[in-house]
Order: sequence, then structure tokens, then C-alpha cells
Amino acid sequence: MYETISELVARYTKVTWDPVSGKHFGSCPFCHGRTDTFMADDRKGIFFCYACGASGDKKDFLARMEPQKHGMMTGQKNPLLLQIYEEAAYFYYTELTKTDHPGRQYLADRGISMDGIREYGLGFAPDGFSVLYSRMIRRYRHGELMASGLFKLSARGYPYDFFRNRIMFPIMDENGDVIAFGGRVLDDSKPKYLNSTETELFSKRRNLYGFPYTQDTRGQALILCEGYLDYITLHRAGFYNSAAVLGTALTQEHARLIAARYKEVLLAMDSDEAGIHAAKKSIELLRKAGLLVKVLDFSPYKDPDELIREEPLGIEEFRKRIEHALPAHMFLARHAKETGELIDILMQQVV
Repeated sequence: MYETISELVARYTKVTWDPVSGKHFGSCPFCHGRTDTFMADDRKGIFFCYACGASGDKKDFLARMEPQKHGMMTGQKNPLLLQIYEEAAYFYYTELTKTDHPGRQYLADRGISMDGIREYGLGFAPDGFSVLYSRMIRRYRHGELMASGLFKLSARGYPYDFFRNRIMFPIMDENGDVIAFGGRVLDDSKPKYLNSTETELFSKRRNLYGFPYTQDTRGQALILCEGYLDYITLHRAGFYNSAAVLGTALTQEHARLIAARYKEVLLAMDSDEAGIHAAKKSIELLRKAGLLVKVLDFSPYKDPDELIREEPLGIEEFRKRIEHALPAHMFLARHAKETGELIDILMQQVV
């Protein structure tokens, strides 16, 4: 299908021909370093990253980039990466549970006590250049750590921690294994949220935070929200059929995952313009997957977290919002930008 390995690689990362060595070099699509540590050799038909140690031929490259299409299925997850993520999760957790940690006060202000920290395995990434890396290099090789996506290389080639000075939310798979993290700053600095990079274990296009894989929910509705804290607030309030997108738009893969276990989705997106836009985009994908879709209205509150925590009878009020959820076509009609869009929506209902 592809004449050379460099042509295949070029679909995923930019590589440049080096006439001196006769090879192509670029940024590694696996460890995402800032320097050109990734090499593709057309003569030998192989690739290699000098930072994370990833190597192989075209088949190996595809297996890493698109594991579900090319043989690396769910039951074959890399046990070494799983172990690295498990140890990282424990490290972050122990950091957060230190006495008088500022992260604990931030979470307490959001209604999450030590019980919540333990229940969801929350943690904190310290504000140091390579605190986690310095700890884990004692047990793992450099290439193994770089392949985890938890570390990057500086412009001078020094490894540093990808997550720093952030509340950490472990993201788990269907087996309960930690496969990624989401990190949130304690202030208003940007980016507010940061997710793990793509690895053999994790893809934002396929994973949802808190998705109830083991919940016996056939025939019930999934509440789909936007953020980690929204999900935790919903789950602690007893709404166990909940999940959150991971800082990205809903995808076809997400819709298929949901449709395999549910018949209906209740969209619990933010009530601002960005949330309305996200809900409109999500409706189309979810409908194509055969799901019934309704949309919750949180006004005058911003999101589910704010409504449940600030409304005097927050949980009961949230249940009322579910009872009065708008069918998808009514939500789309309410937020149509122009007359032509509104007519199209109404015509679809007639047909």
C-alpha cells in the first residue's frame, strides 16, 4: 500500500529528508519530543526513535499508531506500560495526601473530601522539572519511560515530567487499569486541562472518563458531561451511569462505545456557547449510532457540578432537569442560528 516507510510515517508526523545520512528525521509520534529524535530509513524499511526506543518495520509502526486495527487488541495491552502508569498514579496520590497540601484545599472547595480523593484515586503532580522521572528511572529504562508519554525531552535533550503542578485524575480502562491521566491547574493559567498523549494504551478518541464498563445498565440512559469534576459530582450524587469526554469533541468511536451498552444519552454539557456547540455536534454522532438523545438545561448554572453543589436541593433539582430534558430536535431548533437551519430541523421531524 505504501512504497516506503517514510511515506507511511509522514501520515502521522512531519519528517524531513537528510541527504547526508540518506534517512528521514522528525518528531516522534509516540513520545512527542520537541527535537527530531525519530528516524525512518527507507533502504532498510525500518523506523527508530533515539528518545523512547520505539523501533520496527511498517507493520510495527501501524500496530503502535492504530492498535485496534492492526493486532494490538484490548487483551494484549503492554504490561510494562500498565505498571508504569500504576506506579505513577500511586506517586501522584501520595503527593496529594500530604498534610496541608494546597491541592486538597482546592478539591475541598469543590466539594471533594479525602474520601473522594481515595475513591477516585486523585493525585497531584509536583511543580518540579523531573520529580517523577528521577524517581522512576531507578526502576525503568529511559526508553520505557519515554514510551509512556509521561515524560518529554527538552530542547537540550533532558527528560522532564509532562504533568507538573496539577491535580491528577487517573483514567481507567474496562479492566480498571490506569491507562492515562488528566491534569488540572489550581489557578486560571492555561491550558486549564492537560491530557496524556496518545500511547499504546490510550486514545482520547476511544476512551471516556469514568465510563461504567461493568455497570449493569442495558436499556438505561448514559449521562454524558464535559469534565472530570462534573463526572465526580454526578457519580458521588448517585448518578452512576455517567461519563465525561476528555477535553475533545465526541467521536464516532465514543458513540459506538456508548451504543454497545445504552439506548439513550442525556447530554449534560456546559450551558455556555461552547457547551451548546459541543452538544449540537454530539447529537449528530450519537443519532448516527442509533441512540436516542436528550439535552439537559442547567441555567442559570453553568454545569452539573455547579447546579448540584450550589442549588439548595441540588440532587433533586438535577433529577427534575432529567425529567424535563429536551429531545434533541427541540434543542437544535431552540439554538438554530438562522431560519434555514431551523426549517431543516423541522423538516427532518416531518420526514
